[in-house]
Amino acid sequence: MKILQVTPFFKPSWEAGGVTRVAYEISRHLQAAGHEVTVYTTNRNLYPTDLPTNRPLDVEGIKVYYFENLQKYFPGILIPLIPYYLPFVAHRDLQNYDIIHIHEHRTLLAAIVSYYARKYGIPYVLQPHGSLPKNGTRRKAVMKNLFDFISGSAILDAATRLIVVSNVEKEQNIQMGMHEDKIVIIPNGISPESCITTRDRGDFRRLHGIENGSELILYLGRINKIKGIDFLVNAFYQLVQTRKDTTLVIAGPDSGYRRKLEEDVKSLGIQDRVRFVGYIDDVAFAYQDADLLVYPSIYEIFGLVPFEAIMGGIPVIVTDGNGSSDLIREGDCGFITRYGDCADLAEKMAFCLDNPEEVKRMVQRGQEFVHKNLTWERIVERLEQEYRECL
Repeated sequence: MKILQVTPFFKPSWEAGGVTRVAYEISRHLQAAGHEVTVYTTNRNLYPTDLPTNRPLDVEGIKVYYFENLQKYFPGILIPLIPYYLPFVAHRDLQNYDIIHIHEHRTLLAAIVSYYARKYGIPYVLQPHGSLPKNGTRRKAVMKNLFDFISGSAILDAATRLIVVSNVEKEQNIQMGMHEDKIVIIPNGISPESCITTRDRGDFRRLHGIENGSELILYLGRINKIKGIDFLVNAFYQLVQTRKDTTLVIAGPDSGYRRKLEEDVKSLGIQDRVRFVGYIDDVAFAYQDADLLVYPSIYEIFGLVPFEAIMGGIPVIVTDGNGSSDLIREGDCGFITRYGDCADLAEKMAFCLDNPEEVKRMVQRGQEFVHKNLTWERIVERLEQEYRECL
């Protein structure tokens, strides 16, 4: 098949989050399976890349267009991604594809590609990545309503399939008025090789002043209110009242919430027990030195981090509002806690730290579950099936 992937972010914009990683992994595994894959994306990146724009590049055998983004010429002004050259390429080439996979729908890339897909009669699947609800600030809700009035509703209506990653996201989309028969659940995949590091065990602890033999609890993800890190901090405070050699490491890029968390940590008097270490590119570097990962989101449509941690060999605790909790429960490979129940989370953290042999068996079950169900090879096989049914 000739397949077009449309995503606002692509390699090397890893800091943009899960959309970048998912679009990249799907593209490279489809290419490896023998399909001809093209990617439409932008050159939006927090760091200079000097990527050639508005022409096709070969990225690991994938044809990638990094469209020049006019947003960079308006620093400090909040405007959408504007890939001004995309309409010319879409008008010329879009009719040559068998099927299109659009990641996120409230973007100009999605609007332009959807328009030409409808014009040329090319089917497309849409993967919202949790962006469908009109939550957030009042301003964001107004902007989403405006986009939907102009283009977003048409993009949704014309999609042949709506791909969601969990039951949480499926229910969310049904509540937004989507037809259930158009929705298919395909979780995000795991790359086991990304959970292996070349760095020595103990290096992460030494780097951050944590002694070998002490207990290390890890949070890894964006520092954002919705991630529930304040809940983890409060539960950790309860835990360390009876444990004198336990450290909490909070790793990830700041989304505007770190200062508030640092104030909370200081007010609880546990600043010497909590480390903020920023963004980590080599996540396995942290996993191999941790004793436990806690992923305490208020709300999350999926969450790859718990499964990466399991593949890295450490037990996990997730909240029931996390989309990954269904699979954690199915694989019997982790603990689930209710968001806000600090006593329960503290109790489960203590159990994991005090019962290494039992949680080791839990991790082994999780690794078997991931290999059987969640590798990118398995996920892309399911995507190929959906593509063929759309055709």
